[in-house]
Amino acid sequence: MWLLRGGRGSHTPAFAEDVGLGGTNVRGMTEQTSSPRRTVLSGGILVTGASGTVGRAVVDALAEAGQTVIAGMRDPRGWIAEGARRASGTAAGQQPAGPGTARIGTARPGSKPLRAPNQKPARNPAHKPGGLPTSPPPGRTVGAADASAAATGTTGGGGAIVRAFDFADRSTWARALAGVDRVFLLVPPTIGTVGRTLIPFIDQAMEESGVRQIVFLSAPGVRFDTRSPHHVVEQYLKRTRTPHTILRPNVLMQTLSTLYRDDIRLRSEIVLPAGGARVAFVDAADVGRCAARVLTEPGHLGKSYSLAGEESLSFPQVAESLTEVLGRPIRYTATTEAEFAELAAKQGVTGPDIAAQASWYRAARRRLTALPNRGIRRLTGRPATTLRGFIEDHRQTWL
Repeated sequence: MWLLRGGRGSHTPAFAEDVGLGGTNVRGMTEQTSSPRRTVLSGGILVTGASGTVGRAVVDALAEAGQTVIAGMRDPRGWIAEGARRASGTAAGQQPAGPGTARIGTARPGSKPLRAPNQKPARNPAHKPGGLPTSPPPGRTVGAADASAAATGTTGGGGAIVRAFDFADRSTWARALAGVDRVFLLVPPTIGTVGRTLIPFIDQAMEESGVRQIVFLSAPGVRFDTRSPHHVVEQYLKRTRTPHTILRPNVLMQTLSTLYRDDIRLRSEIVLPAGGARVAFVDAADVGRCAARVLTEPGHLGKSYSLAGEESLSFPQVAESLTEVLGRPIRYTATTEAEFAELAAKQGVTGPDIAAQASWYRAARRRLTALPNRGIRRLTGRPATTLRGFIEDHRQTWL
């Protein structure tokens, strides 16, 4: 997600890299198939983790591009039901949906963070969000002409077909992959062992379902962390010569509006084991647009992209921006990893969630998140979202 390969302070690092593809040609990824002349694919695109922050952004961007999108999630019934409540204004804190309602995957400024009904997100010790209720039938098409289009806030002619999908339940795989020739793949926080989940799923997708490209959402610094599940998946894709593209986005701006929202809103502070680290934050919406580009354009097979913002900020600078926009003092307090983990455990945060957050800030302290680049601008033709702009757009979240 975060690693760059340019000199310190460089804004033009080696933003795309050709991955090593030695060994036998297991799945036929040759120089011809990975060239810009690749045949344009026209089947559906399965987005795994579609109810999550990045997954929703990918669904949004693909639907806007007019693609056939399959939104895979563990509980589509509850997701559609909650969308209906948001659209009708019956969900807590919501207003009736109208022409300006955000699409799938984008929360309106001032709205509560969007989340799957059954998703228990990684939390800061002070953050205890509640779950969302469940209801209607899975597998419905979500689009502008459908009643569930309003339910999810989808606008325009695009949409998504919502299907039940769970890496831990192989009986859901075949249906989710039906009619699909590309997959956006991520590692859910609930998955600890990819050898029994993601790896078999990749095999089934490529060998039984006719998938032609996998875009994998990886993480920063995984090439140096052989224990990381992201590292295992990256190496498997390369070793088997699976037609793939890897995206490594930096720390998401949405961590401030979801994981650390209550720290900021209720206690006016950000408490993290980040030390004096600097971060080139990235907006999930920008990641979604980048994913849509590499899934719909030729020339991206066998490549990896580091996606970061175009500015590098310290957490005191983040607190300063929040202070200026919110009109009240917000402070940053650096804590140790052990103190952070202990407090998180006392508040009921799960072990995997604590480990995931700790790994982010370990990478930050190692300066793996510090360097900005223009990868988003190059892929999408638009500059990356600035953190100040993100805070201004979501100001109501912290009030």
